[in-house]
Amino acid sequence: MRQSEVLEKIHPGLQKLIRDKGWTTGLTAIQREAIPAILDGHDCIIEAPTAGGKTEAVFFPCLTKASSIRSDSVKVLYIAPLRALLNDIEIRAKEYSAACGLHCFKWHGDVSQKDKIDAINNPPDVLLTTPESLEAILLRKANWHEFFKELQTVIIDEAHNFAPVDRGCHLVTLLERIVYKTTGNPQRIAITATVGNPGEMLKWLAGPNQKPGKHIFVKAATQKEKDFQIQYFYDEGVADEDIPASYKRITYLYDELRNRKSIIFGGSRTNCELIASAINKLNSYNKRGIPVKVRTHHSSVSKYYREEAEARIKSRRDIESGIDGIISTSTLELGIDIGELDRVFQLDAITSSGAFLQRVGRTGRRPDKPQYFRGVLLSENDLVLMTGVVSLGLQGVSEKLHFPCKSFHMLAHQLICLCLQNNGIKQEAAWDILSRAYCFSQIKKEQFNELVDDMLSNDFLRDVDGELVTGGMTERYFLGANWQKLFAVFNSGPMYEVFNEKNHVGNLDCAFVESMEAPFLFVLGGLEWEAYKVRPETHQLFARKTKAGNAPRWNAFHGSDVPFETAKEVGRLLSSDNAPAFLTNEARGCFLSARSKVEHLRWNEDKWIMTEGTNEAELVTFAGDRINRTLAKLINIYDAGKASSNYKSVIIKPFDSDSVLDIDSIITFISGIKHRSASNPGQYMRRIEENTPPMFFSKFGRCLPDTLNAAALAERSYDFAGLSNELNTTMIEIFSTNTYEPS
Repeated sequence: MRQSEVLEKIHPGLQKLIRDKGWTTGLTAIQREAIPAILDGHDCIIEAPTAGGKTEAVFFPCLTKASSIRSDSVKVLYIAPLRALLNDIEIRAKEYSAACGLHCFKWHGDVSQKDKIDAINNPPDVLLTTPESLEAILLRKANWHEFFKELQTVIIDEAHNFAPVDRGCHLVTLLERIVYKTTGNPQRIAITATVGNPGEMLKWLAGPNQKPGKHIFVKAATQKEKDFQIQYFYDEGVADEDIPASYKRITYLYDELRNRKSIIFGGSRTNCELIASAINKLNSYNKRGIPVKVRTHHSSVSKYYREEAEARIKSRRDIESGIDGIISTSTLELGIDIGELDRVFQLDAITSSGAFLQRVGRTGRRPDKPQYFRGVLLSENDLVLMTGVVSLGLQGVSEKLHFPCKSFHMLAHQLICLCLQNNGIKQEAAWDILSRAYCFSQIKKEQFNELVDDMLSNDFLRDVDGELVTGGMTERYFLGANWQKLFAVFNSGPMYEVFNEKNHVGNLDCAFVESMEAPFLFVLGGLEWEAYKVRPETHQLFARKTKAGNAPRWNAFHGSDVPFETAKEVGRLLSSDNAPAFLTNEARGCFLSARSKVEHLRWNEDKWIMTEGTNEAELVTFAGDRINRTLAKLINIYDAGKASSNYKSVIIKPFDSDSVLDIDSIITFISGIKHRSASNPGQYMRRIEENTPPMFFSKFGRCLPDTLNAAALAERSYDFAGLSNELNTTMIEIFSTNTYEPS
């Protein structure tokens, strides 16, 4: 459709706004494609590069449609994963809404109760919120169904951030709860910078009884110049005068940050504070006139200091308040506005090409500037992984997301919420509502009944006159502290709140604080502090600013699995003849060293290679963590060997030192999985669930019987469908130094 025709379809107020702003280039490609599809009522995934105009592509048609209805109800519901994103979008959303004669309101934890009560009594046309705040509305506002009675459209921003995790399960179930109590079925739109399996995301988005949606994807009109490089720092020897690789890396980073605006993705919270502390120490040693100024940004830094860092990175560098860089965990991967950046640095490997594309998309937004990325790594494994990720990113390839379908722990959570929302609910009605959500789509009604029976027997629920209500254990575990544990579905460990006088600085892990004796020094937010008072009974710590500090420690779970796409790309690169051009000489040497360990196997994407050592075999697959973990689990379950795995391979040993490993029988067993699963595809996943020990993986897991706990955990950890697909498209070859023996 021509641009003029698309413009004519949107509200006259928006047409005037475009003219008044002097947007002489008119609509972007994604806007020209998305606006007609949204106006036609299709559920949509809107996928386009960062800064491609996706927000306007969605808001313009949604507001145009909303302006045609006059009612005291929210018409457009916009949901984002972070309060900071809502704060960013608020100015534009209010301006666009006003141009259409509509009222827009932001609702999250920092908004006053008075303003929220006013909004309930006088519903805005457009509501900006998070899933947690939406849950609070449903649980605490008795007339919420009137609030949403004419809801037309739901917009989910950064949908790829929600979809594969518990917050995504929470979100799509909230939508089903709203739809169940209101008239109509609102149009659903997901905004994402990248997604590898849009078809499945559309199913996740739509819920039941929806028409097929549309995937609106537009590549960048012009390819930005790319200045990507991976650097490798290594220890050269053991002599006293040798400089450690970690010190070489920090001095390189120190010089690169000066007089430029950068994000440094530092990995863990501890590592971010370590890097900040090291840069602050270099400032002290160098005693230069203008120090390199950095701050940190992560979940344990308070809102005040995170927002201060975001504001200071936008300031001109010659102004006292400006800084050179923010050292961040993944919190700045999403679209928080921090102005025009010059550079992105990555200090450890990431496994996701989608995350890489988001991060590097922060740079190169000015017409004369390239996208600039530096991977600055210390280990061979990190370098190999990052090489695969950057290679996929240069091809514009994102990994497929995993969409849970057996989220039993979230089913328990939502059952509790329904009981509270309705002051009791019949079991059948609860199933009618919850079974509509995609995250519960492979849960059988008998399993739901099993969950209810177990929650009743353990006093998480009670039966009062045929209706389910919350029990004493729900009160004990989830309903204290103003129900905050219920609203936040993600886990957070026990923390100490850190205060500088009355200002909240952030949080420290209990284990770290209780291992120290006040006074002690630490770094938080990139600033040095001295803890002078600790109150264990209230989990409060009081600190004053100082000149030195050490990075604190936070307990955390292990890193992300390496997805199938990244693993395959690593295998392809290690099996090819050339090293990628974006590797520096040192990085290239490290990469070639890694290649020398596997190139003789002559692996390719159509075959797996079985190598035999001294009573040990390794099946080289490059199939990723979840697929290899699944195969190793089945080998162990069926006593075919003693197996372990990583993203590259499955390692198989005999059961004990007296046994001899039979390679042929292992290959026969693996081949049998392919044939037997064709006639009974569910048998292997059932065996995996039966042999998965229940363990703590979610605070709501405590509501589950062991069988359902194991089933939910197995879905998170294993991928039998992926394994089956690989077995049907690959062959296994036995490697020997002289010949290949096809299986």
